[in-house]
Amino acid sequence: MGKFAKRLQKKMWSIHNWVGLYAGVVIAILSITGVVALFKTEIDEFVNSDYYDVPSDVRGERIEIAAVVDSVRQVYGDKSVGYIGVPRSPDKNWIVTAVEQNSSLDIKAWEIFVDPYTGKVVGQRDSFRSIGYFIRNIHVRLYEGLFGRYFVGIAGIALLISTLTGFWIYGNFMKKQLFATIRRKNLRITMADYHKLIGVTTLVFNLVIAITGAWLGLQGLLQRPIVGDRPGVYQPPEEKKFSKEEDAAFSVNYLEVYEASRRLFPELEPTSFAPSTNGNGVVTVRGIVPRTAFERSHFQLTLDKETLQEVHRLDIRKMGLGAKLFYIQESMHFGDWGGWMLKMVYAFFGITSGFLALTGFVVYLKRTEKKRLEKPKFVELKPLLLRWTYGILAGILVLMILSLSFGVIVPSLLVIIGVYGTLIFLLIRVLVLFLKRKVKSVRLKTS
Repeated sequence: MGKFAKRLQKKMWSIHNWVGLYAGVVIAILSITGVVALFKTEIDEFVNSDYYDVPSDVRGERIEIAAVVDSVRQVYGDKSVGYIGVPRSPDKNWIVTAVEQNSSLDIKAWEIFVDPYTGKVVGQRDSFRSIGYFIRNIHVRLYEGLFGRYFVGIAGIALLISTLTGFWIYGNFMKKQLFATIRRKNLRITMADYHKLIGVTTLVFNLVIAITGAWLGLQGLLQRPIVGDRPGVYQPPEEKKFSKEEDAAFSVNYLEVYEASRRLFPELEPTSFAPSTNGNGVVTVRGIVPRTAFERSHFQLTLDKETLQEVHRLDIRKMGLGAKLFYIQESMHFGDWGGWMLKMVYAFFGITSGFLALTGFVVYLKRTEKKRLEKPKFVELKPLLLRWTYGILAGILVLMILSLSFGVIVPSLLVIIGVYGTLIFLLIRVLVLFLKRKVKSVRLKTS
C-alpha cells in the first residue's frame, strides 16, 4: 500500500470513528424505534381493538355514514373534517378525522370510530395521545417539535458516511482473514470482528435506510429546490366550483364514492377519502395498489363531488422514473409493502444497525480505556453501557407516558428544552474553557 493509500485509509478511519462516535447514540435510538415503527399499526390496533374492530354479531349490510360526517362537521366546524379512513376489511370500523385547534398550544386531532353496519360512533380519541402516533413521532422526529425531522435526516447522512467509510476500511481488511471469522483474543478484537462482519453483510440494507432516511428527514428542505411540487398531484382550476362554505357543507355519499372508485380504478384499494373544503368540489380517494413497492396510500383518484366522475388520477406505475423514485422512498425505508415476511426481514436488519453502534462503542471504549483510567470519573465498561441503555429506555418510557397522558405538546416541549438546553450548556462550557486557557496563556507570558 502506497503512502497516499495509507493516508487515505487513515483519513477514512478517522471519519468513520468520529461520525460513529457522535452519531452512534442517535442511530441506535432510531434503530430501536424504527423496528417498533414497522409494527405501529398492528400495535395500535391490538391495544385499541375496541375502537378498530367490529363485533362479529352486528355485521350485515353496510350503511352510509354521511350523517355521522355531517354531525362531526357541526361539532368541530365546517372545515374540520380531514379524511375518512376506509375499513380495510369487513371487521374494521370507519375512521372520521377532525382537527380542533383552540390555540397554537392546544391542538387535538380527533379520530371518531364509526360502525359500518349500524352507523353508531363506538368511540373517539385524540390521535396525538395514541400509541401509534407516539411510535411514529419518536422515530421520525425524535419527538423534537422544531427541527427533529432534520436531525433524523442528518443522522441518515451520518449513517451513509459511516457505512461507506466502514466498507472502504474493512473491505480490504476482510481480505486478510477468512470471511465470518471471529477472533476471541479479547473483548475489543471480538467486538471489532463482529462490527466488521455485520457492517459488510448489511451494507446494502444500511445504504437503503441511510439514503431514504436522509431524504425523508430533509425533504422539507430539499424537495422544493430539487423536485418542486409532489409529482402528479391534482392541480385544480383557478375558477372554483363552489364557495368555500358550500364546498365544506356538501354532504357526500361515501359508499357511492367507494363503488365509483372501484369501478373507475379497479386495481386501487381505497384507504381514505378526503372531501375538499376550499371550493374545488372534489373528493380525493387515496389507496394502495397491491404488489407494488410504492409509498402507501399515495395512489389517488380525484372525483367530482356531484357526479362522482373522474377528474384526475395519480397512478405511480405509469409515471416517469423520477416520480417513481420520489414515491418509493418511504416504502423502501419502512418496508411496509411486502407483508409480514418483509417486515420481519426489516426488523432483523434494523436491529443490526443498533448492534453496529453498540459494538463500535465497545471497541472505542476498550481502545481508550487506558486514557480514561487516569480520569477521576472513570467508569467500567459494563456499568457505563448499562447506564446509557437504561437512560435511553427510561427517556423513551417517560416520553411515551407524557404523550399518552397529555398529547404532543408537553413531551415535545420537554425534548426541545432538554436538547437546546444541553447544547447551550455545552457551548458555554467550551467558551469558558477557551477563555480560561487564554487567560492562563497571557499570565504565563507576562510572568
